[in-house]
Amino acid sequence: MKKFVLSVLISTVILFLWSGVSQMFPWGVPSTQTVSTQSDNQTESFQAPNLIELPPYSLTTPDFDRQFANKISTLTTDDSFSWIISKPIDSYSMGSYFVKEALTQLVVALILGFILLLTVKLDLKTRLGVVALFGLAAVAAIYGQMMNWWGVPALYALGAGFNMIAGWILAAWVSGKWLTKKSSILSN
Repeated sequence: MKKFVLSVLISTVILFLWSGVSQMFPWGVPSTQTVSTQSDNQTESFQAPNLIELPPYSLTTPDFDRQFANKISTLTTDDSFSWIISKPIDSYSMGSYFVKEALTQLVVALILGFILLLTVKLDLKTRLGVVALFGLAAVAAIYGQMMNWWGVPALYALGAGFNMIAGWILAAWVSGKWLTKKSSILSN
């Protein structure tokens, strides 16, 4: 049991760090367009080198914020259809993002840990193949749907899917190689 808990904690750290590092790949944060129309620069805009700054209220009105804050919405104009996820500026907190990301990765690490426990009698290569298959299923279910319904660009979706599967395999490899291997689990 101790090795399983240690496996989950180490996997959580690996997944958390990987999710941060992989955001810097070309299909991650650098692929986003960052636009600001703030009148008093209330927040930092991710230190974006290619920040597009437009005059306040050139794209929105206060009614936009009232209509869209804390909702998932669609917006149809004469020339485009957009999915919009919006939240009030005062609820924006990097600290809260990091805590939620750590909790998310803890849940993923727990699930990976159970997959590794269920496959403990298999060799490491096969176990990693099982994790990769679960990853492919998750990528298809999440990013395939997002490409279809939300119009997420294929480069971003495929890149994010690669990041997820690579992170899962890395965490599973570390755990399967040293912590949740047949000899250590069956002897506990």
